[in-house]
Amino acid sequence: MSWERLWQLAVAFGQSGLLGFGGGPGVVPFIKEQVVDRYQWMDEPGFAETLALGNALPGPIATKLAAFVGFKVAGLTGLLVATTAAVAPTAVAMIALVGIFQAYRHSPAVAGALNAVKPVAVALMLQVAWDLGTRSFPSAATWVIGAASAVLLFAGVNPALVVALALVTGAVLRI
Repeated sequence: MSWERLWQLAVAFGQSGLLGFGGGPGVVPFIKEQVVDRYQWMDEPGFAETLALGNALPGPIATKLAAFVGFKVAGLTGLLVATTAAVAPTAVAMIALVGIFQAYRHSPAVAGALNAVKPVAVALMLQVAWDLGTRSFPSAATWVIGAASAVLLFAGVNPALVVALALVTGAVLRI
């Protein structure tokens, strides 16, 4: 077990937990930057696959990514460190800020601040989608699967079913 790797996991997922806003859309870009770009624990296609499979499972995506990456990097100890680092900042902040938020929740300044951050979360997710998308479509068949998946998702089909259909299609077509 490398203490340096455990520290890197704690820093990477701790930063994601502190800076990610808006759940998955806000935290995935931070996780991708740490996991793929900074520490290179995964490449872009591997991150895209992990993200797709993680989205098919119940629960917050940040926790699932932390658990997977932590385990991949440093085994069970890494899983525990990364998951704790991803969850603890938000849990502590929620406990500390719940009283303040309740007291000022009707304030126009607070509402304005929250409304201003929402487009940033969308922009961050679009950036990740673009980065992963440009590398995740190596053939015409993957473009067809992507388009069909988008149609199914916008039609309200359960994301787990869409991922399962894509997995089966990819296995049958061997793409």
